[in-house]
Amino acid sequence: MSGKPSIDLAHSPKNPTNESSAQRQNIYILFAEFTNSETSAAISYLRNHQFAPHGKNIATLEQLLAALTERSWDIIICKSQQSSFDPYAMTKQLRLLEKDIPVLQLIDDPDQGISTQALLNDIQAILPTNDYPLLLLHIQREYSHLERRRQLRLIQLQLSENQKRCRVLMDQSTMAICFIYNQNMIYLNDTFCKLFGYQLQDQLLNKSILNCVAFQEKKGLSKLISSFVDSGQTKQPYQLLARRADNSNFTAHIALQQTHFNDMECIEITIENNRNLSKQSKFDELDPITGLYNLEYFSDALENSLRHAQQGGNDCQLIFIDVLNIPIIRSQLGTEASKTLARDTADILNIFFVKAHIKARLSEQIFAVIYSDPNIKKTLDIANSLYSRLGNHGSNYRGQLIQMAPAIALVPITDTATSVNQILERGQQTILQCAKLTVGEPKILTFDINGNQDDTDRQQSVDQITSAIIYNNLRLLFQPLVPLVFNSELQHYEVLLRMIGPENQSIPPAQFLANVKHANLNERMDRWVITQSIQHLRHELDKNKQLKLFISVTDTIWEHEALLLWIAETLRKSRIQADHLVIQISETESANSLSSAKHFVDGLRKLNCLICLKHYGSTQDSKNILKTLDPDYIKFDASFIHELSESNNFNNSFEDLLGDLNSLGKISIATQVETPKVMNLLWKSGVGMVQGYYLQAPDENMDYDFIGN
Repeated sequence: MSGKPSIDLAHSPKNPTNESSAQRQNIYILFAEFTNSETSAAISYLRNHQFAPHGKNIATLEQLLAALTERSWDIIICKSQQSSFDPYAMTKQLRLLEKDIPVLQLIDDPDQGISTQALLNDIQAILPTNDYPLLLLHIQREYSHLERRRQLRLIQLQLSENQKRCRVLMDQSTMAICFIYNQNMIYLNDTFCKLFGYQLQDQLLNKSILNCVAFQEKKGLSKLISSFVDSGQTKQPYQLLARRADNSNFTAHIALQQTHFNDMECIEITIENNRNLSKQSKFDELDPITGLYNLEYFSDALENSLRHAQQGGNDCQLIFIDVLNIPIIRSQLGTEASKTLARDTADILNIFFVKAHIKARLSEQIFAVIYSDPNIKKTLDIANSLYSRLGNHGSNYRGQLIQMAPAIALVPITDTATSVNQILERGQQTILQCAKLTVGEPKILTFDINGNQDDTDRQQSVDQITSAIIYNNLRLLFQPLVPLVFNSELQHYEVLLRMIGPENQSIPPAQFLANVKHANLNERMDRWVITQSIQHLRHELDKNKQLKLFISVTDTIWEHEALLLWIAETLRKSRIQADHLVIQISETESANSLSSAKHFVDGLRKLNCLICLKHYGSTQDSKNILKTLDPDYIKFDASFIHELSESNNFNNSFEDLLGDLNSLGKISIATQVETPKVMNLLWKSGVGMVQGYYLQAPDENMDYDFIGN
């Protein structure tokens, strides 16, 4: 039995999302016949586009088989056929092993013949070499499809288990239950048998349900069952005269419901025993203020419409209406004023829509209509007329005229929709986009599954970042790095950049920094962060605190000698020793330009700054990069910690890298630690320091209690 949607239909500003949950997507990739530099370049590009990639190079089928035993892989990227590696032999081997791993092939000059042959050999796409944007799109698509297939397999397993549990519950239920297929009973429980006076299920099993009703009811029930299947309804109550085994009759209140049993579409018939099933009061279906249907009734009606649409050819539309200023009116003029606005909204909806279209009030300010017409243009026309009528209407409350501030979202209900919750959530998302439209522009939008990720929005994001730098609409947060086996009297904090949103909320870098490289704003951003960090550091040192700040910089400034000179001058002016700063650079960025990274690190060492290599273990060349840069601190890539939280076991490569670091006497750091279980495992492993929400979320103050913790 499906539950009611648990959707927040209020539109008050929401709390910022927990930033620790906005993590990069872990993805595990096998690279066939790639050099370390080629693999590192691909991984670096993916990391800059919201993935946390782990890659492994293979060169032979034997290495492929060995890799398949290590873990579950998400993508395989190969090149054209080489002497030591045959991609088609690889896909054949994957088929034999029943491994569901998408394969992408990179070729210098792909043509139609090659693409056709590759598709026939289970390769998902042929792509030109070094076209990283196209490769990213295909990886996103194939990974998304793979995740859906994995979820489907999990759902199928859960469904099988739930069906077993349901069968047990039905067998033991005090409600009389049977399933019919072509009017024959294919399942019935003991309660059903006893209700009709039979001792054994076999006496009714595979017999017609018409044997259980009085003669005069047979024709009507047969017609009801046939029409119920064709109607697309999900549930139908009915009263009839039933007949027991001894030919005595009784009045039965039955409910028909479409369902599945043993992979067959069938009808479930339930009879509630010893219960007076008087018709539910109509009032229970209505919103008492407006007389429109309430959320519970509307959810059932929407589920019926969805089920009907999923059969094909029965599309309709959800018109989602938000009277944005009802909460404001309530706070300024009182509850009765807001109720007046709600009643007037209902009156207008009743004028615009006949009874065939279900109208409801879902919450204080949210109204909805199931518009039973598949024509989206027609729906948009009526939505525009409705918007104009609502916007121009003045509600009279105690002699005062109150204007409405409506927003309308249109959500198609088609055979691709999956649930009532999904449809309502789409309505909410679109309404929130309506509210952001410029003043004077009609707040009417149709749900777009692709969102608004176009060039205009990207340019707006770049303009927003530029403005934030100019007008200082940025803030720094600080998160502690806490020693485990590393002993230090100093306090360590990482500096985290946030943009200040329109409601003073903190916007994490994942939502705005992706566009910075395109705008060539990296150096300005780095200089702002370093300047502000040094000012905060000076303030803390003046309070006799002893600490180090970890500050990340981007790879675009590595060859800028002027930046190193500027850092030196800034430190001199603030009278801060350079070893209070730990400059963080990314392994994935270093792998693409190791000589530039080394040049930058050497310059920092001359200033006496310390170095931290972050995202360690994310490329194929980790150990060589470590040897070349020789950092003071090493931060493991967060994907290792994510995997640890899911599996309770360390990845073999993680243990290998950690063992090397410990033997070299390096200070290792694990980030994004969020549970005591992970904390305990890391402590046992010998990791030097930890950082994450389990210890403390990023904060504007550096006030973590290192001694007490």
